[in-house]
Amino acid sequence: MSDDPAHKVGEELRSISEALRRISSTLHEHTRKLEIAVEGTYANTGGDPRVRLLRDSLNISSMAELDLGRLTQTLQRFQHTLQLDRQSQNSSSPFLERERETLTTSIKALEKQRTDLETLYEIARTLNSTLDFDEVLCEVMDRVIQVVKAERGFLMLINPVDGDLQFTIARDKEAHTIPANSFDYNMSRGIVMRVLKTETPVIADDAQTDDMLRGHESIMAYKIRSVMCAPLIVRDNCIGAVYVDSRINTNLFGPKHRDLLLTFCNQAAIAIDNARLFADLNEAIEQVRQDKQYMDNIFSSIANGVITTDSAGIITTFNERAAHILQLNAVAVVGKHYQDAFKERPQVGLAEMLRAALIQHEHGTIVPKDVECDIPERGWISLSLYVSALRDAQGAHIGMTLVLDDRTELKRSQREVKQIRRMFERYVHPSVVEQLIRDPKAVHLGGETKEISVVFADIRGYTRLSETMPPEQVMNLINRYLTIMCEAIWEEEGTLTAFQGDALMAIFNAPLAQKTHALKAVRAAWKMKMAVLAYQHSRPEEMTVSFGFGVNTGLATVGNVGSQERLQNYTAIGDAVNIASRLQSSVSDNNILLNETTYMQAYRHVHVGQAFSLDVKNKSKPLNVRFLIGV
Repeated sequence: MSDDPAHKVGEELRSISEALRRISSTLHEHTRKLEIAVEGTYANTGGDPRVRLLRDSLNISSMAELDLGRLTQTLQRFQHTLQLDRQSQNSSSPFLERERETLTTSIKALEKQRTDLETLYEIARTLNSTLDFDEVLCEVMDRVIQVVKAERGFLMLINPVDGDLQFTIARDKEAHTIPANSFDYNMSRGIVMRVLKTETPVIADDAQTDDMLRGHESIMAYKIRSVMCAPLIVRDNCIGAVYVDSRINTNLFGPKHRDLLLTFCNQAAIAIDNARLFADLNEAIEQVRQDKQYMDNIFSSIANGVITTDSAGIITTFNERAAHILQLNAVAVVGKHYQDAFKERPQVGLAEMLRAALIQHEHGTIVPKDVECDIPERGWISLSLYVSALRDAQGAHIGMTLVLDDRTELKRSQREVKQIRRMFERYVHPSVVEQLIRDPKAVHLGGETKEISVVFADIRGYTRLSETMPPEQVMNLINRYLTIMCEAIWEEEGTLTAFQGDALMAIFNAPLAQKTHALKAVRAAWKMKMAVLAYQHSRPEEMTVSFGFGVNTGLATVGNVGSQERLQNYTAIGDAVNIASRLQSSVSDNNILLNETTYMQAYRHVHVGQAFSLDVKNKSKPLNVRFLIGV
């Protein structure tokens, strides 16, 4: 019996059958692991475990292929033996024929399973070769169309923010992108919504005759024949759907395509989700970069110098203002320890301040300090320094902050204000003083040449008064008259520059510019005359005092006159001043004499007498002058 060929063939077939069951079991086990793995997510830094598992599965399928090759050769040998037996009418031939057919079917199924594993491996390798969102979407659609041999495909994603469905990309079998306006009008939106709702794939051999799909208007209107749609699910969350169809072929998709599409969609969902997360991460990184750039710009443009260190004392921030204040190179300083960085500026004492603040950082105190010192290329500067501790959210010490408030210009401005007040508040109207304080640069204390109008006023008979009245009474009388005249000058925003015994001098158009300075000077002289006359009428018991006024307009130099260390006075010098003085010396009592230069600028607003020539001291030619009658 043991020599019976049929018996030997049966034994061999049983051995082959066991080998096939073993190979099939191994492939089935790894296929199940694969189905579980594709629903996972990326590992940390060890790569994607799905790709490794697919590679292992491919190796197993390759080994299975070798075993299947050997088994196929054995079957071919048995087939030859069966043919000989059939010729000899062997009684066991029908049994062996059935066994052969069964084994051949099993081998084909295993070969198909191996091919599917190779396809899934290739898909996983391709989808996980990039994290660029747009590239992943194109790869997904091109692969699914290629795998299921569809005419075209659409991919829809659910917006994670508002939950709305977004038609993301559409491709055809030629790997061309379908225009976006085709999304809503050339496919069945109802099928997609049903798949998203049920998270179950939909397949139809002939959509035109399928009772379940016949109610969809788009199916009938666009003559769609074969349809297949599957959800994209990752971490038990549906993120979208893949839709493929054909308007040409019926019976294009079957259960095997559905199963393959589902497995594919599991991998695609992970790839899309990872690409989307990667895009979000890049966006977040870009936002952080922009925020940092914005903060750097703020540090660069801030008026104060800002210096920060880490907990070890290494300088991490050194803005441009700090570099300007200390005249240090910001690039060279960052990354150094503060003790090394500030060696070139020991006069400021920054290293000592930071060292002291580091000791006190537990209390979070701000250590203020005012420093005045000389900095190369800048000169004498005045700084206010503030040092405080930096802490993280848990309160741990992470560094120090040093703020340099450069008060050099402020101190200089304060000195200028003090000087302006000292020089002008006794000689000009307070409103003029305030204007000068708001804009100290408007006055050139060092001297400038400009056109001004000058008024000279002098008390007549001063010598006679001194002979007939006690000195105290003479002084009081003169002061009352000068006070009256000063009020008239201030009303016209003039500047009192000199009191010379019984005379005074006022200028206009300095220190502040005045477009109608000639007219203001004339009005001031007229107001002084009227005020003096009114005062005399109200005090008949006092001795009568007369005045003479001279007004001239011309170029003069105005500025500080006097010792730098002692007394200085803001005044004007020049020929224009001398002529005004000569005019008041030549005028009769209680009259005002105008030079031609003043009259030409104010003639529209004044009443004057007939012009006449006047010879004055130190002038080679006579002046053309007029008496002022009214304004």
